[in-house]
Amino acid sequence: MDETTKAIIKYAAVIIALPWVVPFMKALVRDMYGAFEEDGGLTGSPPSVEALREIRERKAGEPDPLVNEVLAHLRERKGDGDQDGR
Repeated sequence: MDETTKAIIKYAAVIIALPWVVPFMKALVRDMYGAFEEDGGLTGSPPSVEALREIRERKAGEPDPLVNEVLAHLRERKGDGDQDGR
């Protein structure tokens, strides 16, 4: 394969992967901005006391992103043993 063909294949792979990569990157950037919001964002100055209070109140109303959930297949297997009627 010559260099032109390799370059075309590389660019085609990048273009094909964009529908999966772009939403992932958008979510990653949104989460990063949210994580640094209380500190003033990535490049901003720290928020005022009132703004910090509003940020914390808003975050308290949001669901916790770190949730420990039992895997469904383990839950089903555990449930099958209880249904034996013993």
